[in-house]
Amino acid sequence: MKNKIKHVLFLSVILFSVASCIDDKGNYDYTEIEDAIVEIQEVKENGGKISRDRYAELSFNPEIQYQAGSSVDDYNFEWSLYTQQSQKDDDDAYIPKKVIGDQPQLSYRLIDEPDKYYVVLKVTHKKMGSCTDYKFELNINSVVGWIIYDEVASGDGDFQIIRDREIVPELSSIQTGIVRNYFSTANGGKKLQGGKFLGRRNMNNRYDHLYLFKEDGMYKMKAGTYEVITEDYSTLFSTQPAKNAPMALYYPSPMYGQVEVFVNNNEMYTIRWNMLGQEDKYTTPIGAFGTAYKVNPFIAPVPVTGNTVRAVLYNDISNARGQFITINSSGAAGFPRTPDGKFNTGAINMNESMQLKLEYLGQGRDGITCALFKDELNAGKFSLYTADFRDVSKPLALEIYDLGDLQDIDDAKYFTFGTRGDVLFYATTSKVYSYVFDGAVTELLSTPGEEIVSMKLYTHSANEDYSGRMLFVATYDGSVGKVYKIKFNELNGQLDGEIEEYTGFGRIIDMMNKE
Repeated sequence: MKNKIKHVLFLSVILFSVASCIDDKGNYDYTEIEDAIVEIQEVKENGGKISRDRYAELSFNPEIQYQAGSSVDDYNFEWSLYTQQSQKDDDDAYIPKKVIGDQPQLSYRLIDEPDKYYVVLKVTHKKMGSCTDYKFELNINSVVGWIIYDEVASGDGDFQIIRDREIVPELSSIQTGIVRNYFSTANGGKKLQGGKFLGRRNMNNRYDHLYLFKEDGMYKMKAGTYEVITEDYSTLFSTQPAKNAPMALYYPSPMYGQVEVFVNNNEMYTIRWNMLGQEDKYTTPIGAFGTAYKVNPFIAPVPVTGNTVRAVLYNDISNARGQFITINSSGAAGFPRTPDGKFNTGAINMNESMQLKLEYLGQGRDGITCALFKDELNAGKFSLYTADFRDVSKPLALEIYDLGDLQDIDDAKYFTFGTRGDVLFYATTSKVYSYVFDGAVTELLSTPGEEIVSMKLYTHSANEDYSGRMLFVATYDGSVGKVYKIKFNELNGQLDGEIEEYTGFGRIIDMMNKE
């Protein structure tokens, strides 16, 4: 008896499903009904799943086989879009599907938030009421890639984003190229002004932010959409600083420990994200007895796991001897000393006959800290100091390298270190060099007629093939900006392939990779 009931219910469901696609016209002289057959080649080739970037055009011209004796004029068409996870609006009502087209072909600009969606094309016979629902998955992605902040002569700035499969491995062929003026696209034509450097916070969906810092302020944006959240710099702090002067931001990937470090007005702040109830605000600068410690405007990441150092800073502003300062996994400051090492990390200038001033601080191979100094008592002669602060209990002063004889080093303006080998990259206004520690110097790039205005190392948490193996160099010739992508051997710093060029920018102020 139970089986019979089940069969009756099942038959009822089938009859209801068929009836739901057929309008009863009152004419009971039935003929066999055939639904239209729909196919989209790209959807078929990708297993029913496709991907597009936000603001891209979603365009399709489906192959549709209509009922015998029918044509396109005999049908109604409806393209609709809805999220794979049900969402509610501010009134706690479920958000209905969004109709995005009423023609056989679709051309729709994806203004919707990055998320996972379903797209449905419903083809309905006007007279018979028979219908076909063609459904597939659509991922609307945040635009990621090599972000460039550039400005034109008027001072208006915007984001240009370089995208290829070496920068963003998962891109499809239609997603590669340069996305132009993306900030203004996302913000109703608004332009940026006065940007100084880029930064990123990616704690979770709630605290996923992109920053453009200015001399005394910021633009805070949603990292997924690039839409401005606020331009109020005071919202970063629970206790307001004496002066607004952002200088450096380091937020490590969660796999490296969740401590954020920020430098404002030569004072350092931390947020310990793994502490329960932590808010996205800096409290007071790190210091002692009511006085904040001073630091130079650099943060060297230490990407390692465990209860150890997360970042390294340096102070020769309030301490003439010069000292390294570490930030541990609790967000607290440490002052490592190595009096028995090759140098003392707590007093670089060991006596009055030394006057080394920090020129640049960065991360080297495997989290080693690298510091470039100029000797102010010796015609600004360069030297390189390396130290290992990864184990908070065992700081190591490693090596000192005399850089005084390096080609054009005295004219260098931009520096960065390899993260997979012992290599220093430095650039003058027209040349880029690599230097293997205590080894050879190689000229990588010459840009006659173009002034080098920025140089940055490419890093990516999941791109093992190219992270730490590409260098981006920006130039400006007085009217047009250009970017060179340089692939290099991580061990010897020499070229590894052809240099690629991207052009059509304004004057480039800063660059970074956005995952």
